[in-house]
Amino acid sequence: MILIFWHGYCLYSGMTKRSNIITKSFLGLATAAALSMMGTASASTISWQTNTNLGSCEAGYTCDSTSRTFMGSDGITSVTATAWSKNSSNNLIETAQLGFYSNGLGVTNNANDGSHTVDNQGYTDFVAFHFSESVDMSSVDLSTYSDTDITVWIGTVSADPDFAGDSFADLDAAFGPGFNNYGNNADRTANFGSDSEVGNLLIISALIDNSESVYDNFKIRALAAEGLTTTNDDVPAPASLLVFGPAVFGLSMMRRRSRARLKAEKAAAESDEENNEDV
Repeated sequence: MILIFWHGYCLYSGMTKRSNIITKSFLGLATAAALSMMGTASASTISWQTNTNLGSCEAGYTCDSTSRTFMGSDGITSVTATAWSKNSSNNLIETAQLGFYSNGLGVTNNANDGSHTVDNQGYTDFVAFHFSESVDMSSVDLSTYSDTDITVWIGTVSADPDFAGDSFADLDAAFGPGFNNYGNNADRTANFGSDSEVGNLLIISALIDNSESVYDNFKIRALAAEGLTTTNDDVPAPASLLVFGPAVFGLSMMRRRSRARLKAEKAAAESDEENNEDV
């Protein structure tokens, strides 16, 4: 009789001569249980608080009107924000000043508009977010000061972006046509991640086509994205193998011993037959 226990439960009880099918079944069950404990890969949601009420600049990085860096909720993925404006006279992009306020990030362009928001009254302001690694963009939280229509670009860059002297047409050429996301005069979350928008660069601009009668005027309060690095939510594989390994090994050894005994019995039977024939 062979008894195999795991955590107080009997996995197998029976004679060694029983069919190998039973042994294979228990081996399969134990292996399947071990695999099921390894966990499934899943993407994690990451958020960045870009307002002084809930967030702060990451230590060790620049945090002034030229750029501000924030750490994600995963403690790994950072994002660096910079401010830009399209000059309404020549339609070319210029550097701007990035403000960090209780309601989020705002822009003061070189025309010194004084609004401290992302707006399209005169110059058209935007904020570029450069992530430390690619993510699947999900949404942006906006604080309204008039209207919250936005134009969005998502792409991938190999270094910190420099848009000085470029145009919105250049952004379209580099990252694909920007898409519009419409709101109203209310704080809102603009969702745009349904199409698996993956990249390490996110550009949020006040609406660029001037199709609305009301000027857009808002601050960027927070960002959200799905991380592309998978994590195991359950027991890691090595721990699972430590739990189920002895049972699998014991069943395997039982199977080998059963085969050896059957082989020996078969050989003994053939020997008896030969001896009887000689007599």
